[in-house]
Amino acid sequence: MKTDEFDIIVENLRKKGLSYSEIFKLMQKDSVNSIPIEILQNRKLGALQSVTVYLKDEKKLGFNEIAKMLKRDNRTIWTTYHQAKKKLK
Repeated sequence: MKTDEFDIIVENLRKKGLSYSEIFKLMQKDSVNSIPIEILQNRKLGALQSVTVYLKDEKKLGFNEIAKMLKRDNRTIWTTYHQAKKKLK
């Protein structure tokens, strides 16, 4: 992944309200809550959608857990997840 693409991803996550510290923690490989940067390569989905789908489908987390982790309302996470799944069909 190019530096420009990484910067765009980080900026999108910042716009969603995550701090640089939170983004860094999510992307650490050894972290229990790590998120591989490769999941953000799907251009069909936004950053929040990609992260939500990954955490729900791959990490098997519930909507409430994801909402707490990302500091979002659980209804927002539920809506984001279902909109992303529609885009992926």
